[in-house]
Amino acid sequence: MRLRKFPAGQLRGALAGLLVALAQPGRLAAAAPLAEKVTGPASCAECHVEEIEAWKRTKHNQTLHELPRRPATAEMLLRLGLTKVKGERQCQDCHFLGQIIDEEYQTVAGIACESCHGASRDWIKTHGEYGPWAKQATETPAHRAARRVEAATAGMITRDNLYALGAACYGCHIVPDEKLANVGGHPAGSAGFNLLSWSQGEVRHTILHTGNRSNPPATPEHRRLLFVVGSILETEFCFRAVAGAIVKAGFGVTQARRADAARQLLEKIQALAPTPELAGIITVARATGLRLNNAAELTAAAD
Repeated sequence: MRLRKFPAGQLRGALAGLLVALAQPGRLAAAAPLAEKVTGPASCAECHVEEIEAWKRTKHNQTLHELPRRPATAEMLLRLGLTKVKGERQCQDCHFLGQIIDEEYQTVAGIACESCHGASRDWIKTHGEYGPWAKQATETPAHRAARRVEAATAGMITRDNLYALGAACYGCHIVPDEKLANVGGHPAGSAGFNLLSWSQGEVRHTILHTGNRSNPPATPEHRRLLFVVGSILETEFCFRAVAGAIVKAGFGVTQARRADAARQLLEKIQALAPTPELAGIITVARATGLRLNNAAELTAAAD
């Protein structure tokens, strides 16, 4: 997406929306969902039939069976001294969804609903409760607002909480583990990944909001918000990756270059639509050294 096509006033509106996103409950939820609180895709399929069908066609779902069969996976595991990709936690957390069944951790899906929206045990009942004798179509606005707040407080990551939703993506698409890349040969991150273009690709599932009639792309206004939030997340998670690097080669260099490119992009956005909020982010990012043995400063800047 070309920045010169963005009207400055609309970019300022996107940044105003970002402040709302950052204020949502659970905005820092970037870790893998807790397996003991995962209920699995079937618990979502009861109501979200069309969304589940769309998910089944994605690489996120197909990785459950395809990833373990790839020769490159076996080679990587061998270099890392690991055995089964579904049995290693550093692989499981980003490539699969785990659930505790009969007191044992089991891989139950590829990347699924709860990988992005949070483990659902504590909020799924609230999420589907529309009030006494009410259905979704007859739920009162007041009940809906209260229900959404309660579910978010219990750990649900909704599309309104764009920061936490995006953080779930960047936490894996920017690899945080130097050994995986330098020793295992794992890519340091997904090439070309950004929140805007990838969220509008095969993972898009805006079906519910059209009454299950279609799966439309984001509006221009929401696309601008996705672009800005994604650019901030790119900077943050690249900083976190550099903070974990100890070798000046491969992973560390790649992530440092990506981090520098990300903060330069923020500066371009700021030049088009200056706001004090983004100026503050840029000030912190620009003052932070992208170098080895600087974990404390890099982590503090990312936080």
